Amino acid sequence: MQCTHCGKEVRETVHWQKRYRVDYYLLHTGQTEYAFFSNLKEDAQPLRYLKLTQPIDIITCVRCYSYPEIRQRLDDDFYGRRPFSVMEA
Repeated sequence: MQCTHCGKEVRETVHWQKRYRVDYYLLHTGQTEYAFFSNLKEDAQPLRYLKLTQPIDIITCVRCYSYPEIRQRLDDDFYGRRPFSVMEA
């Protein structure tokens, strides 16, 4: 795996008894569309949710994650303000 932003090769998280080392963060995102669940309650409207139709995994190394502009881009995607796919990596 490599960082989406800088291309650095990243390693899996390593766990020890009293600590751990994280080398990357993963944002599972992509294009969505509205879908509906039937509500089990009588006379209730269906429940609407966003269904992930075209998943994209954004891998961010620890170094890139420390940059405020990259963190802002990831936050914007996560909160639905601006999709990552229309931004430059």
